[in-house]
Amino acid sequence: MEYDVERIVGGMGSTDAAERLSAAAALEEALRSELEAGRGDWGGLVEQILPPLLDGIGDRHKGVQVHSANCLEFLLYQSEKVAPALRAAMAGPDGWRAWGAALVAARVGYWYPEMAPALAGALGSTDRDVRWAAAGFCLQLGRNWPEAVALVKETLCAGEPLGRKMAAYCLGAMGQYASMEPELAGRLQDSDRDVRRAVVLAIDKLPAVSPAVAAQVEALRADPDEFVRRTAAVVAAKLGSHGR
Repeated sequence: MEYDVERIVGGMGSTDAAERLSAAAALEEALRSELEAGRGDWGGLVEQILPPLLDGIGDRHKGVQVHSANCLEFLLYQSEKVAPALRAAMAGPDGWRAWGAALVAARVGYWYPEMAPALAGALGSTDRDVRWAAAGFCLQLGRNWPEAVALVKETLCAGEPLGRKMAAYCLGAMGQYASMEPELAGRLQDSDRDVRRAVVLAIDKLPAVSPAVAAQVEALRADPDEFVRRTAAVVAAKLGSHGR
């Protein structure tokens, strides 16, 4: 093929973000070319490119991270060395790299215990794109992995305010396939107003709401925060005194 893997790998180690981005994109294209050419033996190539790709999913440049994740997602199907390397990255001290590794596994519907801290951290990220991506992965994984549902429930109870808010949104959507009312009801008095509002909105998404919880939502019409009061009023009117 018409590419120089050593040069590409060298580019991924550059201190210049633009060079790293170009190299990561080139490596993704090279893998696509190899697949189209019918390559059968991936062992040597994987050994050569796996270390820089693992660095790439920890790159602060999102473009480098995305291209690296795309490569690793493809290589998961080609080499048994990739999954253990991803799991090690998830368990490592670099939270951003751990998120990149969890992203790869979540895309293909895999669940590993090491994913839990990475996804929980991402749910509470100050980066909006990361928060919502993590929420989407948790929702997707939760359909097949009870561990993902348990992770979100734990985040609702123990995470930082941003994480609790995102966990509430997740649990409202997860209510279509799992029981969520007790956990959500338990956070209606959360100390953070954004979390309380998110919990009310999540309860509104549940297919069934008991009269007791409907009454708790009704009580929030007297919440100290105006936005919580407004949200509670709308949802309480929909639920009525008998829930649904």
